[in-house]
Amino acid sequence: MREKRPALVITFPTTAAAMGCETLCIERGLPGRTIPVPGEVAAGCGLAWKALPSEEDLLRGELAAAGVPTEGFTVIDMWEVVR
Repeated sequence: MREKRPALVITFPTTAAAMGCETLCIERGLPGRTIPVPGEVAAGCGLAWKALPSEEDLLRGELAAAGVPTEGFTVIDMWEVVR
């Protein structure tokens, strides 16, 4: 079963920045995963980071401290598999 739930989508100006986010988040155990940029969001590259909206402050701080450039932080409703 699937339902729409709010999700934080972080976009990046370049693919290198998106990959830098993924590397940082994996190394530090930060929440989220890489996804293709949803159609509702404009971005400079085709990759985005998806996490829970409640994780925005944590991710903003960690990405900024690491110097990973971001383009935008947007909360949209996305389909999720509900178990």
